[in-house]
Amino acid sequence: MGPVRTEKSSSRPVPGPSKRKARVANVDDASSALPGVQKIKSAIRQTKRLLAKEKLAADARVTAERKLKSLEADLAKAEISRKERTMSTRYHKVKFFERQKVVRKINQTKKKLSEADASSGRESFKTLLYEHRVELNYINHYPKTKKYISLFPPEVRDKSSEITPASSAESGVEREEIKTWIRKQMEAGVLPSEPESAQRSEHKSRMQWDEKANKKAVKDDDDVVEEKDDFFDDN
Repeated sequence: MGPVRTEKSSSRPVPGPSKRKARVANVDDASSALPGVQKIKSAIRQTKRLLAKEKLAADARVTAERKLKSLEADLAKAEISRKERTMSTRYHKVKFFERQKVVRKINQTKKKLSEADASSGRESFKTLLYEHRVELNYINHYPKTKKYISLFPPEVRDKSSEITPASSAESGVEREEIKTWIRKQMEAGVLPSEPESAQRSEHKSRMQWDEKANKKAVKDDDDVVEEKDDFFDDN
């Protein structure tokens, strides 16, 4: 009887979600943990139909009523999150350019302040610097569910901008109301008094995290190659 060939156990990894994809999933915002608006509305309709049954047991009715309240709360949160995402996407471009413009003004004013002496109006530069910082906080912390009102007049913006204020007077009043709220938050220490520094620190931390994640991803890929496996799932 000839030698019997035994099958070697394969070291091939079982296909599944890559670590890189898992990292991307972890970056999703907390709102993604909630079901979609339509799913919640469907669950609410089903629960209401259940409560409409006359012969529903008392304990089942109490459970259904609690579930309905919970679903209604989830629906409110989901609708707010959806509106925030919509507003963020719609005004991302104009806020990006306004942020660049204001940061540039802050840097220019800081330079003028450092070069000025007491006789050349340091106080006026300090006041101007403070107002520019208010503007930067205005951009960064504008209410997420509200239609964004530009810091600058419509005529200096790009004509393709999606910002269409009802009237310059109404927009001006609302803009000043929000800036007043921003100033109070800065005075209370809720918002940073030097937002340009906080923004730079946040950007640096994000870059360091991205660099660390990229190095980890490269190491993971190298480990897969070292196994000399003929299967490679590059997701």
